Amino acid sequence: MKSALSLFFDVNSPRLSAVVSMVACIILALSGIALGFLEDSLAIRTNGLVAAIDVINSIILVAAINRSIRTPDYIFNYGYGKYESLGLLLSALLLLITFAFTAYQAVVDLYFGVIIKNYTLLIIFSVLSFVFMRFISVLQSRRAKRFKMPMLEYDADMWKTDSIIELIVLIGLCAGWAFMHWKYKNTARFIDGVSALVLLLVAMRVPLKHGKEAINQLLDKTLPDEIQFDILAVVAENISSFCEFKSVHTRQSGKDIFVEIDVVMPFDFTFEQAYPMEKVMKEAIQQKYPTAITRIYAVPCPRDCIRNGVSYCPVKQALANQQNA
Repeated sequence: MKSALSLFFDVNSPRLSAVVSMVACIILALSGIALGFLEDSLAIRTNGLVAAIDVINSIILVAAINRSIRTPDYIFNYGYGKYESLGLLLSALLLLITFAFTAYQAVVDLYFGVIIKNYTLLIIFSVLSFVFMRFISVLQSRRAKRFKMPMLEYDADMWKTDSIIELIVLIGLCAGWAFMHWKYKNTARFIDGVSALVLLLVAMRVPLKHGKEAINQLLDKTLPDEIQFDILAVVAENISSFCEFKSVHTRQSGKDIFVEIDVVMPFDFTFEQAYPMEKVMKEAIQQKYPTAITRIYAVPCPRDCIRNGVSYCPVKQALANQQNA
């Protein structure tokens, strides 16, 4: 049991990021919901509910990361990266459904709202929450870059969005305090309700963005054009090493990028002769994308470079020029 728990608190494992996120969400959810109900603030209460949703997302995050970092085996030859995409999609769908319900509740509470009791306490709580969220966002962003996992990037993006949401809540509380000070109680109540609705709209950005990316990965959509162009640039740099370039196929599964390149090689080349070209291209692609898994498939040429019994193979001529240089 001790060794199993230690895996989740290993600073060199992505699991720690998920644990930190979950603990932080629990703290914010409990304090936000309790304070929101205690002080009758719809914005603080809604923000606490969003944090509670994030707790569920963190559980999904832990499960998805724990599964996706497993090495490929005889059951899943290409690894378990799809679990990460599936976790992203489930998390995004959960947020969309819950936010829709919470938006309805926000409108109802706005109509039957009551006056906030203690603006000063809520403002102090909001400032501390904002600082805490920014700290977690920066921490998760650094670990996402380190481990190159889309699920961690999603979590870091969520924390960044949550900090923006908290800033909206803080601005709303300050405005509400000002209107309460000027004896405009109904306006102050209206601002609190509007803040709750605005924070929900802002929070929708992340699940929509990452949910789409998760669907793309699950459907094996081709990688973005900039990555395709980088791969084609490597092909162009090594154009003299093969007879003809046929095609390139790319997809992503979790943090891994799969690249398949089809080329034509001289019909009489051995595996030993073709391997240097493959090694150079693999290393060049991996230098740009460290998680890339590149496979090069070669087919023999149709011998159309042989005329009157003489070979005019461009690959062999290039090799001869290199040896004579």
